[in-house]
Amino acid sequence: MVAEPLVIEFDERYRDPVVARMTLMAGNRQGWVNLTPGLDVDVPPPTRSTLANIFGARGPDVPLGTWAAPTRNDRDPSTVGIHHGRGPKVVQRLASEGLALPDGWRILQDHPKRGLVCAVPATTDQAELDSVLDWLLRATGALCPIPRTGEWRALCYRAI
Repeated sequence: MVAEPLVIEFDERYRDPVVARMTLMAGNRQGWVNLTPGLDVDVPPPTRSTLANIFGARGPDVPLGTWAAPTRNDRDPSTVGIHHGRGPKVVQRLASEGLALPDGWRILQDHPKRGLVCAVPATTDQAELDSVLDWLLRATGALCPIPRTGEWRALCYRAI
């Protein structure tokens, strides 16, 4: 069973409340954070038909970033993911924009519809978790075709 999420609204330059929550989750070895960008309300997202959403070969226009704490198994890594609609080979696209995967990260999935998922070395160090969150926000933002505000919403989940 999953508890209601703790919602944290924050500016991408001031990530401390989210990093503190990630540190707690990593220490407890449970939980995950979903991250959604704030969008410019003057620019509506593009519309897609219901059939395109069901049968199309790409993810959502507004990307969703996710960080998950390592599980109780000491060998399991943390994971980061981005569900996006930017098509295949997003790792190459990000690298061309100066957002190459950090050292030690391993690609688990790079799929046009299901998104990008990477294994990240597990840590409870706040500085390292801040670095993970910083990369995830910048990469998710780079994959968003809609103008953003710099504000984010973090939905922090934990199992009960």
